[in-house]
Amino acid sequence: MKLRVAVVTACLAIAPFARAEEAPEPAVAPPPDFMRNKRRMTDADIEDKQENGYFTGLPLINSDPDTGVGFGARVLYFDNGPRDSSMFAYTPYRHRLYGQAFFTTNGFQFHTLDYDAPYFQDLPIRLRASLIYERNIAANYFGTGERSLDRFSFPGDPGRFSRLDDYSDALRRIQPDGTAFTRYNQYILQRPAAVFTLERDFFGGVVRGLVGATISYVDIEHWTGRAVKADDAASGATGLEAPQAQTRLHTDCLAGRVVGCDGGFNNSLKLGIAYDTRDFEPDPNSGVFVELTGELSGKPTGSAYDWARLTFSPRVYYSPFPKLTDLVLAARVVASVQSADIPFFSMNGYSFADYNRFGLGGLRTLRGFKQDRFVGRFGTLLNLEARWTFYEFDVRLKRRQHFALMLAPFLDVGRVFDSIDDFEFRRFRNGQGAGFRIAWNQATIIVLDYGVSREGSTLYVNFNHPF
Repeated sequence: MKLRVAVVTACLAIAPFARAEEAPEPAVAPPPDFMRNKRRMTDADIEDKQENGYFTGLPLINSDPDTGVGFGARVLYFDNGPRDSSMFAYTPYRHRLYGQAFFTTNGFQFHTLDYDAPYFQDLPIRLRASLIYERNIAANYFGTGERSLDRFSFPGDPGRFSRLDDYSDALRRIQPDGTAFTRYNQYILQRPAAVFTLERDFFGGVVRGLVGATISYVDIEHWTGRAVKADDAASGATGLEAPQAQTRLHTDCLAGRVVGCDGGFNNSLKLGIAYDTRDFEPDPNSGVFVELTGELSGKPTGSAYDWARLTFSPRVYYSPFPKLTDLVLAARVVASVQSADIPFFSMNGYSFADYNRFGLGGLRTLRGFKQDRFVGRFGTLLNLEARWTFYEFDVRLKRRQHFALMLAPFLDVGRVFDSIDDFEFRRFRNGQGAGFRIAWNQATIIVLDYGVSREGSTLYVNFNHPF
């Protein structure tokens, strides 16, 4: 821009009566007063940012021994608005809509339609809305509280297992009574849900208050007695069918150890406040984001359960050498407290201002461990990442598509407690690894993370940075 103006100015000085071929672009108006303290994107990010509307998306392919081979797709539509808009340099986008459909050969489904509009209608408000349908035939349940920190065990074997692969092989062995424990740590979950959130900016855009609601119905089925795949250790035959022995969840439900065994409506109200100085929300270079979010569920919300949850989470992003390389050091701390009557299928949740995350275990919390490996009323989590963008390029199709390639080594540390009084620095679980990520037109982050833990390793393929 400066070079263009300089060239035009020089030409006019040499030939004052000549007609300039290209006039300077009009100056962009300052942002509205309700955004006066909002962090501006870096000049490089503004230059690379797409103007107006565009699509991104990828096919989804997955293979899992529990759920089968999966196929689907996610298509995203972004509208960034015109480049001369006063909000262009301060917003990740003006509207974002995405739809996802995903099926597996064994019956797992996850479909969603999601809308997000920062500064809706040029007002200091943000609207989010999601429609979700999930049918998970292999939802994990390893127990609740500190007992979930123990090594793997099950009634069909007196030993304890440190590695998930060894444990899974032992579960599949046919027992003397003809049953198998193949799905001992799993249950069938069906959950349609609708989520709505309204946020409002204060203090020039760095503080946001939010109110939201979730309407969901949960259906729970046990694997106990159903036909499962099993192996015969005596003959060496594999892939046989056997009735499933009583699962861990079924045992805990019969013993009254957990709440929520009958499913039902689980509606909740969300309230929160956040302090945000990030320069670009989907892929920050610098800034902090501190949030305090609470959820309430009970008869006034139309829920079958009375529970409450409070989650506090600060995040920080720092670029130590902005003139030398595009390296971002990112860190997040999470602390969550839940009431005693929370149903087991919600106890794995962590409330955040944008969307809830599930764990501990899995891509969004503790990589290298199975999803929901550690679940308890009190949970803590630390995530550390170094995101290095080592190459950027454009692809000229119908319109320019910008891509940035990143490497992201990471360390995750966390654990759960039965009560706050039990807090100690022992028995924390850690996962580590590295990720390869692709930023497509900046706001679509494609994630391929490989996490390693004491129990095994996992490759994750998904969208958006974990935090």
